[in-house]
Amino acid sequence: MDFGINKNLNKQSVTGLIERMIGEELASKVIVEQIKAESGYDVFEIESRPDHLIIRGSSGVAASSGFYWYLKHVCKSHLSWCGSRVHVPYPFPQVSIPVRKVTSYKFRYYLNYCTHSYSMAFWDWDRWQEEIDWMALNGINLVLSLVGQEEVWRRTLLKLGYTEAECKAFLCGPAYFAWQWMQNMTGWGGPLPDWWFTDRAQLARKIHERMLSLDIMPVLQGYSGMVPNDFQQKFPESEPVAQGKWCEFERPSLLLPSDPKYRKVASTFYSEQTSLFGNDIHYYSTDPFHEGGRTEGIDLTAYAQDVQAIMREYDDKAVWVLQAWQDNPHSEVLAGLDKDHALVLDLWCESQPAWVQRNAFDGTPWVWCMIQNYGGKNGLFGNLRLLMQEPVNTVGQPRSGRMSGIGLAMEGIETNPVVYDLMTDMIWRTESPVLTEWLEGYIERRYGKAVPQALQAWLLLADSVYNCTTVQQGAVESIICARPHLDISNVSTWGPTQSYYDQTKIQAAARLLLECFDELKDSEGYLYDLVDITRQGLADLARDYYNAFVAAYRSGEKEAYEMWSNRFLSLVKSQDQLLGTRKEFLLGRWIEQARSLGRTTEEKERFQFNAVTLVTLWGPEKSAQSLHDYSHREWSGLISGFYYRRWQKYIALLEQSLDYHIDPDPVDWYQWELEWTQNPGTYSTEPSGNIKQIASEILEEYFG
Repeated sequence: MDFGINKNLNKQSVTGLIERMIGEELASKVIVEQIKAESGYDVFEIESRPDHLIIRGSSGVAASSGFYWYLKHVCKSHLSWCGSRVHVPYPFPQVSIPVRKVTSYKFRYYLNYCTHSYSMAFWDWDRWQEEIDWMALNGINLVLSLVGQEEVWRRTLLKLGYTEAECKAFLCGPAYFAWQWMQNMTGWGGPLPDWWFTDRAQLARKIHERMLSLDIMPVLQGYSGMVPNDFQQKFPESEPVAQGKWCEFERPSLLLPSDPKYRKVASTFYSEQTSLFGNDIHYYSTDPFHEGGRTEGIDLTAYAQDVQAIMREYDDKAVWVLQAWQDNPHSEVLAGLDKDHALVLDLWCESQPAWVQRNAFDGTPWVWCMIQNYGGKNGLFGNLRLLMQEPVNTVGQPRSGRMSGIGLAMEGIETNPVVYDLMTDMIWRTESPVLTEWLEGYIERRYGKAVPQALQAWLLLADSVYNCTTVQQGAVESIICARPHLDISNVSTWGPTQSYYDQTKIQAAARLLLECFDELKDSEGYLYDLVDITRQGLADLARDYYNAFVAAYRSGEKEAYEMWSNRFLSLVKSQDQLLGTRKEFLLGRWIEQARSLGRTTEEKERFQFNAVTLVTLWGPEKSAQSLHDYSHREWSGLISGFYYRRWQKYIALLEQSLDYHIDPDPVDWYQWELEWTQNPGTYSTEPSGNIKQIASEILEEYFG
C-alpha cells in the first residue's frame, strides 16, 4: 500500500532544491542519480569524487534526504525554523567510505489539521516553498494538504444549488479552516472575499506540483458525509443527522451513505476536487465524529464500509487516512474497512499510544506519530530519550501489527527545534543513538562548534524540560498568559497543572549558554536558543511571583502585595523586551502575515481579526469559555499589548480591594479581550535590542 509514494526520481526537481540550499555554482558539482528502493523502502547513497559529490536516491525525498545527511553529518550544517546554519566548503569534504541508508518506514507523515491554522494560516508561496524543501530534506513523504479546500467546497455547493452568499456563510475564515475540515464548525471568521477561492486553489496546485515532483504525496480531503445544517431545507427527501456541538460551535450535519443524496454530494465533491487538483493524489483524510459528534443509531461498520467504497469508486487507489485521537477511529469503523486502503495516524504515541490499547488497530496499517505541540504555544517541552527509543523499538515487532511509518502531527510548528531535528533524524536510523553523543553533534551543527558549556546546558535541558515522563498536553504553560484570577492552575482548559522538572536547571542552562556568547554569537540557532531558554526561565519564575503576591493579598499584607505584584509586572516587561530581540517571537509578524493577504482595508481588518482572535479569545463568547488562551503565545507585542495590560488591570483591582477592604470588582474578561481583538494596535515586525545585554540583565536580576 504505497500508491504513488515512490516514483521515478525527478532529478531536475532535486537539483533545484539543492540550488536553493547552496547556490547554483556549488549545486553544479552535485550529481543526482536514481537507485532502486530496498524491498519497497526508501534508500539513499552518498559517494565522493575528487571534484564532485554523488547523491543517489530511490525517490526525490530519498535523494534530498541523502544530500541533507551529507550537509548535517559531514559539513556540520543545520536547517531549522528557528535559526539555520548552512556551511558548505569547496572542495566538498570527502566521504571516505560510501554511505548507504535505508529507512524502516514506508510512510513519513507530516502535519496536523491544526498546524494549518495555528502556524500556516497566512503563508504565501515563498514560505510554502521553504517548508516543502524542509520536508524533502528531512525525509517526509506524506503530507496533509488543506490549502484550497474551500474552493472544492464552494464549487460543490454551487453545483448542488447553493448561492455564492450561502457558500460563503458556510465557510470559515482563514485561521479556522482546520476545524471546519474536521467537521467541528462552520462559518466562523468569514466571509471570504471573492478572489480568495481561485487564488488559494492556484496556490494549492503549486504546492501539490512541487510536492509531487519530489515524491511527496499530498493528503487531500475525503468525503464522509459533511453537509451544511440547512441541507434538508434544500433537499427535503434527505435526512442528515445533526451532530450537536463542539466547544459550543454548531457542528455541520452528517449525511449517511444510505441517504438518497449522499452519492450525489460525494460524486460532486470528488469530481470538483479532481478537476482542481488532478488525479495523481490518492490519499484522503476525513474524520467523522472528531472530538464528539453523534453516533447513536448509526451502524458504524456499514457506514465506514460504504464511505470507503464510494471513495474508491472515484479513485480505485484511494487510501482513507484516519486520525487516532480520543475514541476515533471506532473499532466498528475499522471493522468495515478494506485494510489495504486505509491508514491510521496514531497521533499521540509519545504519551498515550492508542495502538497499545487498540490491538494495533486490528490489522490496519498505522503510523507512529508525535503531537508534542498543542495550540502553537512556544514553551520548551519534549522527551528526547523516548523519541530516540520508541519508534525504532516498535517498528517490525509482532506486537505492533502493521506499523508502517513515523510521523510529526504537532498542532503548531516553529518551536522546540531540537525535538524535530531528532525526530526527523530517526527516520534514517535503525538503532537508538547515545543521548550525549547526539546532543554534541546537534550543538556542533546548530552552533558551528561544540563548546563545552553549551553541551552542559543541553544536558541540563535533556534531564529536565526535555525529559517529560508525565501524560500532559504540551509544555508547562506560562502564567503570564493566563486570564487573571486568584487560583490559577492551568492557563488553557486542557493544559498541564503542574511543572514536571527542576526549574533551576533551566536557569543554569541559560547562564551556561550566555557564557558562550562571544564564541557563538554568529550562530542564529544559538541566539534563538539563548532567548528561548531565558524566556522559559522567566516564565517559570513568574509563577513564583504570582504565588507570592496572591499569598500577600489573601493575608492582607499590603506592602508585600505591592512588592511582589510590581516584581511580577516588571518581569513581564522584561520578558517582552527579551522576546523583541528575535523575529520568531514577534506578534507584529503574525499580524503582518494576515494583513498582507487582504487587498482592501476591510479584508485586512478581517484577516487581522482572525489572527489575533485565534491566539487570545479563540472564538465567540460561549466558545471562549473553554477555548480562551488555548493558543496563547509568548510573543513580544502580545505580552506588552495584551497580557501585561490584562494583569495590570487585575493587580490594580486587587490593590484597590486591599485599600478599601472590599471584594474586587468582577471583570468581564471576554468583553475586555474582544475590544482588544477589534483594535489590537500596531506592533513591530523587526527585532530590536541587544540580546547579550538584555539576557545578562535578566540573569542578574531574576536568576541570581
